[in-house]
Amino acid sequence: MTPIDCFRRIRRLDLGHFPSPVQDLPRLREHLAAKPRLWIKRDDWSGAGFGGNKVRKLEYYLSKALRQGYDTVLTCGAETSNHCRATASLAARCGLRCHLILNPSAQSGTPASLLLDHLYGAEIHRVADRTQRAPVMSEISAGLRANGHRPMEIPLGASTPLGALGFMHAISELNFHPAAIIHATSSGGTQAGLVAGLALFGFSDTRVIGISADDPAREVEETVRTIVGGIELEINAPACSLLGGIHVDDRFTGPGYGIPSRESDEALKLLARLEGIILDPVYTAKAFAGLLALLSDGTLNNARDVLFWHTGGQMALFSAVGTC
Repeated sequence: MTPIDCFRRIRRLDLGHFPSPVQDLPRLREHLAAKPRLWIKRDDWSGAGFGGNKVRKLEYYLSKALRQGYDTVLTCGAETSNHCRATASLAARCGLRCHLILNPSAQSGTPASLLLDHLYGAEIHRVADRTQRAPVMSEISAGLRANGHRPMEIPLGASTPLGALGFMHAISELNFHPAAIIHATSSGGTQAGLVAGLALFGFSDTRVIGISADDPAREVEETVRTIVGGIELEINAPACSLLGGIHVDDRFTGPGYGIPSRESDEALKLLARLEGIILDPVYTAKAFAGLLALLSDGTLNNARDVLFWHTGGQMALFSAVGTC
């Protein structure tokens, strides 16, 4: 059985609005006098939990949960986590209990995502910082098993070989060959899926550039490399056959994770005012600032088509007043 056949046999649920649209950005291109034609992939319109890239990953995780008889899912992140919000939403849709292990965010006030987590019926467990998330999740999971439940732990961002399959599937939606795909990268699953998907489906001349939202480029690249290796095992592909080039740019992280920078603020306003498209301050605005810089310095001048992959996250723009 070929790797493509193996990949296609892995089950996923149909939970998102896919294929997500691809839009041309003519006003932005004219404003920048950019040589490449500019496109945007609208995964912010993916549907459940107010959209975003995590829906693709959870289609695979929740399919496994239902097929193998799990009754509860647990995952972790910051209070503003898009992944946690999407997990809570889709768990409710699938009739699964949901536990979220959350650390405080850099955002003041009550994050809108946290309010939605409560509305979706998730049980919230607060920890002091990110180092406590995984051990507390394991502890809660053990307690659930002791009480007769069948919990599934979903790692941070669902950034694992199984979750990354969602972005391999996403590559199959493309009906043109962009020279470059620019996107926000952090826990590595989205980038790993894109890199592996391009190799699997014959887009060998397309370059993926991840713009880091937080961690140093070398750390993100190593994480992506590890996840791609796991994907190769998952679909019986030869070692290093799906690796491709792994490129991460960490110049646009700004003051830190979840904290906007001057460049990201300007990028967010520019796309909104020229194309009516809203980014988020944590991930996609920083990634779009990276795209603007790569267009400005000539890195992408020889590209015919450049695709910006919008991974969602706009809920971070809104903080609700009050507490849950």
